[in-house]
Amino acid sequence: MNVLLVNPSTGYYSRALFNPLGLLSIGSHLRRIGNNVRLVDRRVSRDNFEKTLEEFKPEIVGVSLMSSRGLKDALKVSKIAHEKGIPVAWGGAMPSMQHEICLESEYVDYVMFSEGEFTFEELLEVIAGKRDVHSVLSLCYKENGEIKRNPDRPFADLADMPITDYSLIEVEKYLQHYLGCNKMAYMYSSKGCPCSCTFCTNTYFHKSCHRKRPNEYVIEEIKYLAENYGLDGVYFSDELWVTRKEDAYDFCRRLKENNLNIRFGIQCRIGMFTKEDFQVLYDAGCRWAFFGIETGSRTMQKRIHKNINFDRILPTFEELKEIGITTVASFIIGYPGETVEEVKETVDLLKKITANLTTVYHFTPLPGTVLYNEVVESGQYKPATSLKDLSKFIATETVGQNLSNIPTKDLKVIRCSFDWRTFTKKDALETNKPFQFMLQTIASGLHAIVQKGPIFFFIDGFRAFREFSYVFWYSHAYPKIKKKYDL
Repeated sequence: MNVLLVNPSTGYYSRALFNPLGLLSIGSHLRRIGNNVRLVDRRVSRDNFEKTLEEFKPEIVGVSLMSSRGLKDALKVSKIAHEKGIPVAWGGAMPSMQHEICLESEYVDYVMFSEGEFTFEELLEVIAGKRDVHSVLSLCYKENGEIKRNPDRPFADLADMPITDYSLIEVEKYLQHYLGCNKMAYMYSSKGCPCSCTFCTNTYFHKSCHRKRPNEYVIEEIKYLAENYGLDGVYFSDELWVTRKEDAYDFCRRLKENNLNIRFGIQCRIGMFTKEDFQVLYDAGCRWAFFGIETGSRTMQKRIHKNINFDRILPTFEELKEIGITTVASFIIGYPGETVEEVKETVDLLKKITANLTTVYHFTPLPGTVLYNEVVESGQYKPATSLKDLSKFIATETVGQNLSNIPTKDLKVIRCSFDWRTFTKKDALETNKPFQFMLQTIASGLHAIVQKGPIFFFIDGFRAFREFSYVFWYSHAYPKIKKKYDL
């Protein structure tokens, strides 16, 4: 069966270009069982979509949506496909949590929630008339004007998932400069996280379950990309890289045995590894580590169920600095009910922490999370009830509806002040020179813009300039607010 998978254009400037990992996995599986699959990433492809449909003649179109950012383009391609009589299925994080709203569109026939590999396989059997739609787990659809949702599918063993078939994409378009790498790409080696943070969709999407891919699969993919495309860096996009130290040690051993001289970065949790463990990771090529701290308030830590060991925060960053691993610390401000004093505690920790890079995001209530349910039930937050509402959804880079007790302008000044500090830090990168991170960010942004083609160069360039101007303004124009938070 001819299957067309689409990653819609987000229509906005992006510093980093992620390869579409979810669609790659689905496409690899569908190819493995004998289907003819084409993957179109409309963030980098400017091909005429109608022409693609006419040439490829797909029997179904699958569209992936991680957030509402790609909603406009997803509806556009779905309409084109639907008008040609081709059934359309949506999947990804956003449709999984908003399936009823998505199915209100006349151009969407099915929504797959949670993982899509085996659900899509069975849906193809429905399209071919070989299976009853009611038997497909983790599938939503319309029947006699009503929206139906079948029972959840149990999580798959990731050993049953295929090794990624990178011939589905133009790999060169996704390779980028990052922290000493000239050709870095994103990969995944696990899914989910065992934690239950109340602001995170993991509790809904992955049921607070962590599953590890076999290390041999990951090594084989790295080897393929290194040998065929010169890959020299991997950023593991997993919510949590590993939960067992033995898996980390096994991966490091396999890297060395295969003589894969690459750098890699991970996302991990404070207290997971000792200094000795990080030294082993460094010796195998680990050069950066991301930590979600989220708040400097012990009270807020308990409220959001983060529950990390506060006493290990500062020592962890000091230890990694000694080893030579670049660190990234991530925080969120503006939680529901958060006070000025609580955010001051976060600012204080941000100033003390010796992370190379710090990121500060604005709290956004995400459907399916505990905090989202709380603010909706309390009447503080009005949920989206239509696709039009979803298209206006504000992401974590800007303040949407401020649910905290902190003035909105204060939140903007705090975030932008730390963004500016990161841009201009002397020790943000290995070069130990000021503005190096800013220059690398600009270079990465230009790379992403160029990949989209010359037509969009000025449009995306303007968006990038606007973002830079926003950060500069709020980090410099309000000295009284900065003084209030001792910035």
